[in-house]
Amino acid sequence: MDTGQTVTTKTGVIKIGKPVSNQLPKVKDPSFNIRDCINDLLLTEKHNLVSYQIAINEMINDDLRQVLQTNRDRIQNLQVTFFNELFNLGEYQADLAESLLLNDTVDVFTNYKGQLPPH
Repeated sequence: MDTGQTVTTKTGVIKIGKPVSNQLPKVKDPSFNIRDCINDLLLTEKHNLVSYQIAINEMINDDLRQVLQTNRDRIQNLQVTFFNELFNLGEYQADLAESLLLNDTVDVFTNYKGQLPPH
């Protein structure tokens, strides 16, 4: 995923992402298009990942657990592929984080870590 590209919204906000692809309709309508198809696949794989993780956590047999982990990893790769495709079509964009905001976030989570009991 190329996160080095930015787009500017109609209101002037700069975001990480790509312009919306010409493959996607400009106006969302009731017709089923590539965006809808990939979004459905992405949602399905997200649900599958959760289900597989629960099954792995509750599996008693180590051999079966390994099979589930292998399948979960494959599903994770599919989920990433679908997300990347939507990103490349311009469906997903992210706000740019300023360095001060990043530093504040690091400080918050560092403080959380300090509150945890030693292990």
